[in-house]
Amino acid sequence: MRRVSGLVAAVSLGLAAALLASPVALAGPNDGTTFDNSLDSLGAPLGKLPVAASAAPSAAPAPAAAPASDPGSPELALARGNKDSNDMLGWLPSLYQGKWFDAGVEPIRKCIMDRESNFTYSVVGAGTYFGAYQMNRGLAVATLSAMESEVRKDLGAEGVAILKSLRALAPNKWNRYWQDRAFYTIWHGGDGKNHWRGGGLNCF
Repeated sequence: MRRVSGLVAAVSLGLAAALLASPVALAGPNDGTTFDNSLDSLGAPLGKLPVAASAAPSAAPAPAAAPASDPGSPELALARGNKDSNDMLGWLPSLYQGKWFDAGVEPIRKCIMDRESNFTYSVVGAGTYFGAYQMNRGLAVATLSAMESEVRKDLGAEGVAILKSLRALAPNKWNRYWQDRAFYTIWHGGDGKNHWRGGGLNCF
């Protein structure tokens, strides 16, 4: 009996040692992940233990906004003339929103438009002053020249071609976008505000 008991004990110890020395692959919870059950694995840092890969797809990057010079850009559509920019009557927030635009000047611009043209972009005053801001031809031509470099940056070659075509037109024939852009180019952060100083209604 002692020999049999000793033999059983020896076999049991041998099996236990073999099991502990060999990794046993155990299936993870329905995902095919396997885990190392060896003593080395049990003593490993957490960073070395297997982690199931996430099945969630990565988020797609947001599409970039089209530059203003893109043929389909909203600003180029205004420059060409669309429903908004061809509306020549009444007050609207400035259609030009570029480098020289200043939201804080909008109440002043509204006051100037009211005084100069009663919010009418097509008006001619005394035969020599034109449009919503009552520019004379000399000021209009100088403003077009001043705008050209910024228009090239903003609207590309097509924008410059439209700008140059305006030289043959009186400013009251320019659409709302170009007249608003001319106003803010002349205003120039306040440097050009004297063009609208005085009058029956003092706007600034």
